[in-house]
Amino acid sequence: MAITVIKPSREEILRGVARFGEIKGVTGGLPDMVLPECQRTFYNVLGFEMPQREDTYSPFGEMAKPMIGHLQPGFGLAFVAAAPGKGVLMHAHDTNETFIVVEGRWKLEWEGDAGPDHVILGPKDVISFPVGVHRRFECVAPPAGKGEGLLLAVIAGEAPEAEYSAEASPRMEAAGNAVHSV
Repeated sequence: MAITVIKPSREEILRGVARFGEIKGVTGGLPDMVLPECQRTFYNVLGFEMPQREDTYSPFGEMAKPMIGHLQPGFGLAFVAAAPGKGVLMHAHDTNETFIVVEGRWKLEWEGDAGPDHVILGPKDVISFPVGVHRRFECVAPPAGKGEGLLLAVIAGEAPEAEYSAEASPRMEAAGNAVHSV
């Protein structure tokens, strides 16, 4: 089957441009973001629909509106900025999640068959987590002269879901947020 070729206008193509300096950063929208060690900023570039089930969360939170929201590419793309020691609690997705380190050094941790494990990644390094794996990330060190590292998250799907681990839920509940976990 041949690919149908289209010739969009310049204006149509420019609707698909996101300049980082114009993307609104969001520091809320997920229940773990109230914890000091989970303070981070999402810069939602290319978004997806909110999950349909009430007991799950959008991977980028409900407040991070995408800069490019009119397309349905089959994945979401967002930058995450965080200071050293800051990141996310252990969680799982119903889709693949891939991280690319843009700036700084990041610890990517998961729960494997031998227990918790991790890898430290630097700029241009990539890790891709399969569906259902509990994972988390944390900035280890920002680049020289900056206070935060920058990570790029790519999450498959049109309405992906995230669920926190059973161990993460009591921490958020103690901070006043009731959450759903697996």
